[in-house]
Amino acid sequence: MKRKILFIDDITEFRQLTTSILKFNFDVEVAENGLEALRKIDRGYRPDLIVTDINMPEMDGEAFIRKMKRNDELGYIPIVVLSSIDNSKDRIRLLEEGVNDFIVKPFNPTELTLRINFHLKVSA
Repeated sequence: MKRKILFIDDITEFRQLTTSILKFNFDVEVAENGLEALRKIDRGYRPDLIVTDINMPEMDGEAFIRKMKRNDELGYIPIVVLSSIDNSKDRIRLLEEGVNDFIVKPFNPTELTLRINFHLKVSA
């Protein structure tokens, strides 16, 4: 059975592209922003790993990450940030918030898949 990935990004074309890359190895569920992702989780969806952008409307990735990592029942789920943020200070802050990894857009599909697999093995 494929591991479940929740992919969060507000750009439709980027969600479609990334999903098409990941769907060969993972069962991918998508959300347009952190609020939509939380609604899916509140309805019982439990991903094995989350990949999220940071800059999104309604609820950005940083607010979503804080909610997830501070939740005793959900904080164990690994989170990989996939964002165009290329500022070391911001990446460090997110890692201190509990993010497991950070990949800068544009990304290499093989690198994303390898990093996801690494974090799934570590969290198993």
